[in-house]
Formats: sequence, structure tokens, C-alpha cells
Amino acid sequence: MGDTILDMATAVTWGFNEFGDASLGDTRRGKRAAKIAAGLICDVGSAISSSCGGNGAQAVSRLFNCKDVDEKSILSSHTVKTAERCSKHNGRILVAQDTTVLDFSSRTNLYGLGPTGTGGGYGIMMHSAFVMNEQKLPLGILGLRLWCRDGSNVGIRKTRSKRNIMEKESAKWIWGLEQVNKQLSGLDKEVVLIGDRESDIYELFCADRASNVHLLVRMTENRVISVDGEVSKIYDALDSSCVLGCYAFDLPDGSRTATLEVRSCKVSVPAPTNRRTITSKVVEMWAVEIREVDAPDGVEPLHWRLLTTLDAGSYESCIYIAGCYSARWGIEEFHRVLKTGCGVERLQFENFIRLRPAIAMLSVIAQQVMYPTKYSRCYPNAPADDISNTEEQETVRDWVQLNRFSDYEINTVADYVRGIGFIGGFRGRKHDGEPGVKPIWEGLKNLKNLIAGRKIERYRTARA
Repeated sequence: MGDTILDMATAVTWGFNEFGDASLGDTRRGKRAAKIAAGLICDVGSAISSSCGGNGAQAVSRLFNCKDVDEKSILSSHTVKTAERCSKHNGRILVAQDTTVLDFSSRTNLYGLGPTGTGGGYGIMMHSAFVMNEQKLPLGILGLRLWCRDGSNVGIRKTRSKRNIMEKESAKWIWGLEQVNKQLSGLDKEVVLIGDRESDIYELFCADRASNVHLLVRMTENRVISVDGEVSKIYDALDSSCVLGCYAFDLPDGSRTATLEVRSCKVSVPAPTNRRTITSKVVEMWAVEIREVDAPDGVEPLHWRLLTTLDAGSYESCIYIAGCYSARWGIEEFHRVLKTGCGVERLQFENFIRLRPAIAMLSVIAQQVMYPTKYSRCYPNAPADDISNTEEQETVRDWVQLNRFSDYEINTVADYVRGIGFIGGFRGRKHDGEPGVKPIWEGLKNLKNLIAGRKIERYRTARA
């Protein structure tokens, strides 16, 4: 999983590991899916047909047109491998879930799509569950939920309070919990399911959870709760709680250092009044607040209010919980890589049915593209051999020495990934930090061509 996959032999091995055992109705389809994935990972961002050799278009068409092939079946082998990877990592497993829009508005010949918002766009809604370890290293995709909205339902949101949760799009949050319960509850470690403000819904809190599964969501509702038997609003309860401590936080963009106060309180969350005819279950949770103090004039202070089933009774536990929630940005990066790097919105299929498995396969590609960047953040001092071979390291070193720094050497993972970033356009100025995902995927594409050029030169030299 950790290699920068640039050559076809390594890519085929990776493809068979992630897709070879997929439940596609025929073992031959698993082999075909593995080969298609290998072509895609070696040529990120290119059209599927052109990435898979001379007969690529026909192979892709045959596979994605099978009735047994959809997003769930394509991911069936990968999700098993994801659970296996989780079992090998220490600490808790973090699963971020979120929704994004795949916009196909420009594809007038693509049918079966639905409206994506008030702007007149058409496309597909995608809800995904993205798995990481505590250091925010990607481990895989736990599942995708794809759907197209019905245009006749525009305006139905006005009646949302009267409808059952499973009749609304909000059911996607329950679906995410179900995937965790089904696929990760058997692990001998705890799992934290993370969601943004949209996931602040009572039905998620009271849904059945495995004993090793916890919830962590960002609040959007100033809901009625109970603290030590006293009825209150949750924001008021946090405001009246004692400050557990303060800490300094450097913003990722390097613009400033913020001073943050930490508060928490244990709360009992009852069913909303319009749900109490269905359930009277009261959920015990912790509310955590991270708030910036003394923010500069004209700057909006940082402010997080979180609800969690993790214990947040101490300053240290609150800091840990805030760190877990920050992992949610990983799924934002994943969606960006899927769209910009892997070109999911440029897929050339004629209907939604064929798009589904292609989107799933590209999702696995996207999280693999993220892997080198995240690995270098988690384990910067690990030897470069962990994710690259000698030729890759020498090519990166030579390019950087020729174009940037004449004394550049590669010993660690951080050296290697930073060098790839330089090839991909990373400038490496004083306040730039480490390269992000975008220069890394651009650098990997260029590195593949550079390695091919070295091989051609060696071939020419041998013939001379």
C-alpha cells in the first residue's frame, strides 16, 4: 500500500491486492478490474480507456456494463483489505464521512442524473467513508453511497421535520455508522466516526453502535440537554463550564499562532420534541468547546463545539478529541484529489449505471495517490526505501540537484516526497511548509516520464 506506484509491474500487484478478490459474479472480472486499476494508478488523471492499453476501452466497457458490477461490488475486496490494514495499526481508527457533489452539468448526453443544488447543476451525490489511523494516514475507503436526486422533489426540504430519517438524505449518516458497525466492529480496537455540522442529528446519536465504535460530530444545534439533572441549552452549559486549560495552536497556513481555551461538560441528549412519540431514548455524551481568545482585530476567532461519545473529562482528552476531529479535513482532500487529480467528473460514460463502478474504482485510486504525502507527514524520518526504489530516489535527487539545490540528497521519506513536490511545482519557500497532495500527484506524473527517459538513455547507451 505504501509504494509510489510508477511501474506497471508494481501497479498490477497493487491492483490484484485491492480488486482481485472482488465479488463481481465471475473471478475473471476481478482480474480485469485489477488490470484496469493498475493502468489508472500508473497514469493518474488520464481517461480510463487510454490508461488500460490497446484494448482498454473494450475491457472497461464490458466490465462496467455487467449487472453484477456496481460501487459496492467493486469495493468488496478493497474494504476487506482496508479492515486488515486497520488491524495492523496501533491506536484508534478514525473514519471521516462526508458528502460531495460530482458535477456532470456539461455532459448533455449523459442521462439519469439529478439536480445538485439551487444553481441549476446536474450530477451525482456521493457520500463516502474515509478511513485513517490516528496519525491521519489513509488506510482505505469503507464504502460509497451514490444517488441522483429526483427533480420532482425540489422544495421537499420544507417538510423534513415531519418525515422519518430514513426517507431523507440525512439517512446517509446512519449508513456511514452501519458500514463501521459491519466492517470494523470486529477489530480489537476502538473506532471513531467523524462528521461535520450536517451530522449533528439525534437519530445518529441514538442509533445502534458496536461497543468499540464512538461518535464525534461538530455541533450545529443549540439543542436542549440535561446536565446533572438540570435542563439547559448546550451552548449555555458549555459557557458556564470551567476552563480546563489553554494551548497555542499554529495555523496550517503559518499566518499566526492562536491561543485556544478548552471546556467540556457531560450532557444527556433527549429526543427532540417532534421525535418523542417514536423514542424516549436519552443519549449520554460529552460536549467539548475549543475557542480562541484574544484574536486579532478583524479576524474571525477559531471556534469548535463538538459532541462525542468519547470521554472528555480532562484537558488532555479534549485536546486529543480536537485532534481527532481535525482528521475530518482528510476527506475534503480525498474529494479534491478524486475530482482534480483523478478526473472523476471527466468520465465518459452514457449513464449513471456505468458511472457507479468507475467512481468507486477512482476513489480507491485517489486515496492511494494521497498516501505518499500523508506517509511523509506521519513518518518523516523513515528510510526512503519504505515507499520508493533506488531508481526513483536517484531520479528525484538528480532532478532536484539539476534544477533546485545542487547538494540535495535523499535519505528519508520526507526527503523523497519533498523532492517529488519540487518536480510537481512546489516552491519550498520559508513559510511553505511541506508539499501538499496536489504538487505530489503532479510530481509523480512527471517522475514517471523522467524514469522512462532514463531507461531510454540507458538503452541507447547500451546499443552504441
